Amino acid sequence: MIGELLSINGAVGAFLLSLLVFGLAPGLILAAIVRLIPDHDRRRELQANLYDVPRWEQPYWVMQQLEVAIRVGVFPELAWYWGRYVWHRCKIRSGLQAHLKWPDSFQIPDHEDKELLRPGDRAKLMWAVRGMPGERMWVTITRRDGDRLVGTLDNWAIFAYLHPDEVINFKIDDIIDCILVDDEDGVGDGPNYELLPVHDSCNGASPHHEHVDECGSMEHPAHPEAS
Repeated sequence: MIGELLSINGAVGAFLLSLLVFGLAPGLILAAIVRLIPDHDRRRELQANLYDVPRWEQPYWVMQQLEVAIRVGVFPELAWYWGRYVWHRCKIRSGLQAHLKWPDSFQIPDHEDKELLRPGDRAKLMWAVRGMPGERMWVTITRRDGDRLVGTLDNWAIFAYLHPDEVINFKIDDIIDCILVDDEDGVGDGPNYELLPVHDSCNGASPHHEHVDECGSMEHPAHPEAS
């Protein structure tokens, strides 16, 4: 019976094509599609569900999952990058410039304290965010080259489009507060562990901070678990 069917002109090609379309392709294509979905549990669920779908319906079902992947994976990712680089792009503000502008209320570590900073120490920076309140967050220093430093972000950003552990490049003059590894109390009065609004003219860690009710930025705690 099978021999007679395969002897028909073009039957072998059609048989191989059916093996590809209904046998090999659905699983391979779905494996590529689910990589667009950030949720790993959802990925595994979709791949397991494939084998509950009747074989003749699998190619159409797989294409439907492409629509799901684009909607829940690609679009949010594009929206995030649009916000980061276009709509709400952010930049680090200079702590020194803020101190020079408001010397009585915006206190920053002095030059001697900044010179002590090494990898493992923490520095607090402030970001200006286009169209949104700014943020002040902590960075763990990983490398220092003179006045240029590199660190990883400790906090979950609220307004800035930044991820925890993201690599941050900054300058020594950008720092508005710092914590030394061998000094749990940090520099000055130490870190503020509450998430608070802060005024542009004040450093939230400063004893001169008296504008909690009228502030336009957010103060983040020194440790991620306190966020």
